[in-house]
Amino acid sequence: FQFQTVMAPPYVLASWYRITEPKEPIRIYIEGDGHSFDVYNRPTANPTPKSTFLRDIAANDPNPNVAYLGRPCQYLQTSTCTQEDWTGGRFSPQVIDSMEKSVLYLSKKANTDHVVLIGYSGGAQIAGLIGVRHPDKFKRIITIAGVLDQKAWTGYHQDTPLDRSLNLFDYKDIFDEIPQTHFIGKKDRVVPNHLTEAFVKDKNDIVVIEKADHQKGYDSVLKQIYRLN
Repeated sequence: FQFQTVMAPPYVLASWYRITEPKEPIRIYIEGDGHSFDVYNRPTANPTPKSTFLRDIAANDPNPNVAYLGRPCQYLQTSTCTQEDWTGGRFSPQVIDSMEKSVLYLSKKANTDHVVLIGYSGGAQIAGLIGVRHPDKFKRIITIAGVLDQKAWTGYHQDTPLDRSLNLFDYKDIFDEIPQTHFIGKKDRVVPNHLTEAFVKDKNDIVVIEKADHQKGYDSVLKQIYRLN
């Protein structure tokens, strides 16, 4: 992978990519919420993920055109970053605008209109909110342990509502028309299965991995993830 910063005002995003066959589909992996809160549920000063879970999946993707995209203020923090960007405003309009610019930049770099978005955890919300803006451009949205209805998710955990954030649920009629596949872990306690099952229109689009939790146990479905276009 090559590292590249992506200028996507008001943020500068970190990306890693490999493009070996321009004009072929590109698969763009979108990171989760990262290290937003500490063990005492207090906001951190740096939301960069502690885990390499999604980066490893992206790095091992055998397809010719693959990119991994960090979220605003992960890996790179600039003067525009505020704590709100990884807490209550993590799915704000300006965050989605920035992520959308980055996704479109990477697809242009691959010279393709065939884009597959793969979102992990909160990255699924980002992928969905970008997807509904261009439902004809994105050929498939794949989620891994994904947060699809952020209001239902914060309500389930009795967390502070993300009042400055958009919610994919409000665009569900458009999202339902996009080809999609959702991988969920039976043992996931961060994003419980019933939240995904309540949101997804066609239950055949859900793949349940019996031994997986929020971050472990997905090895058995990696080949399936890599084949989806």
